[in-house]
Amino acid sequence: MMRRTRLRRSQREPSSCESGLTLLEVAMAVAILAIMMGLNYKVIMGLIKTKSVVDDQRDGLYIANSVLTRISRELQLAVKGTAIVQCDTSAPPQSSSPPIFISTQKSESGGRIDSLTFLAREAGQYVPDGGTHSGLVQITYRVEADPDQKGSKDPTLLLVRDEVPLSRNQQKSCANAIRFPITKNLVSLEFQFFDKRSNEWVQEWTGPRAFTLPTIVQFKVGLRTAEGTLQTYTSAVAIRSSL
Repeated sequence: MMRRTRLRRSQREPSSCESGLTLLEVAMAVAILAIMMGLNYKVIMGLIKTKSVVDDQRDGLYIANSVLTRISRELQLAVKGTAIVQCDTSAPPQSSSPPIFISTQKSESGGRIDSLTFLAREAGQYVPDGGTHSGLVQITYRVEADPDQKGSKDPTLLLVRDEVPLSRNQQKSCANAIRFPITKNLVSLEFQFFDKRSNEWVQEWTGPRAFTLPTIVQFKVGLRTAEGTLQTYTSAVAIRSSL
C-alpha cells in the first residue's frame, strides 16, 4: 500500500521545469521586448523628425510662393508715363525729372537688401475707405528691421510693401499711403534687371535707366524658416509695358 501511494504522488506533482518559465527564459523575453521597444522608438522618432522637416519646408515654400506671386503680378502691371512721387520728406530731393522705375541695393548682416519702387495700374490693394483702388498706384518693396526680434541671435527682417494711390495732388496721395508687412521671415532680397538697350543684366536700376522700364526683372528671396533653415527662392517676370 505504501508503494502505491508514493507512486501516485509522484505522478501528480510536476517537476519545477514543467510548472512555469525558467529565470533564463524570462530574462530572454524581457531582453527581446526591450530591443523591440528600442527599435520602435527609433522608427517613431525618425518619422516625427521627417514630418517636422517636411512641414518646415512646406511652410517656407508657402511664404515664398505668396511673396513671389505678389511681386510677379504687380510687376506685370508696371507702366511708364508717370513719375514717382517722393513722400519721404527726410530723403534727399529728387531731380527735376523724377524717375518712373527705380531700384537700389545695400548690405544688411551679410545679406543683400534691395528696394524697388515702380508705378502699376489696377494693382491697388487697400485704401483708407475700405474699398479697392483700381487706378494708378505707386508700389515700393523695401526691407526694415523687425522690432520684435531686437536682441535676437539670428534676427530676420520685415519685407514691407508701401502703396501710394496716385492723384493730381501729391500731398493728398502721400497722405493716403498705406504700409503693411508681407513677411517677417526675410533674410535677403535681391533684384536683377535686363536692359534690352545694352543687352545686359544689371543689379541696380538707377541713373538714366530709371526713366525707362527694364525688360525682365529677376528677384531672389532669402527666408529663414521657423526651424532656422535658410531657403532661397528665385523667380523672374517680363515687364509688359517695356516690350
